[in-house]
Amino acid sequence: MKALIRIPLLILSVWFLQACQQTPVKTVKPKDIQLLWQLDTMKSQINYLSTKNGDIREHNTLRFISGHIDTDKNVQLIIDLNSINTHIDIRDQRMREIFFETNQYPTAKVTAQIEDNLPLMSAYPINFTLNLKAHSREFQSSVIIHSGGGEMMVTSAEPVSVSVATFGLQKPLEKLREIAGLNSISPTVEVDFKLHFKQVK
Repeated sequence: MKALIRIPLLILSVWFLQACQQTPVKTVKPKDIQLLWQLDTMKSQINYLSTKNGDIREHNTLRFISGHIDTDKNVQLIIDLNSINTHIDIRDQRMREIFFETNQYPTAKVTAQIEDNLPLMSAYPINFTLNLKAHSREFQSSVIIHSGGGEMMVTSAEPVSVSVATFGLQKPLEKLREIAGLNSISPTVEVDFKLHFKQVK
């Protein structure tokens, strides 16, 4: 009786294995990103103007790790927060360790969705999102686009005002003020940028 039971079970097992072999499992691959433009990180940078003690203004810069514009007109820029350059080494270190906390947040990200056939050589408003230290905020910037010869330059037509309160950075800023022995550091900076793209062939 047990032998009679084993025979149908064996037949069923063989049939199941054959069915699995004849019906391969389908895998869904993520959509490949097709790039139109690649950011030239060596020629691109962010500049921001900070103010201390009421009227002392200082120019600072940040660089990019990567950036692109894809065929769906999505823009993505990755900012290297460790690249902060205030022209004073100890201040750069404090900005990395205290203000940006680059051990935990080494980068910031800018994303945007642009339209086809943007006007050249004239100011045009673009909405973008800045992700910084677990905060995400939307901004608008007026840009001027120059394009030709497989290259495209995007520059800010006017500075964008960014407040530390927008990203919860009041306490780090106050700590920097105390360490530097300053009367004040403005909680708002004026930001402009230069983006140099190369066409992907």
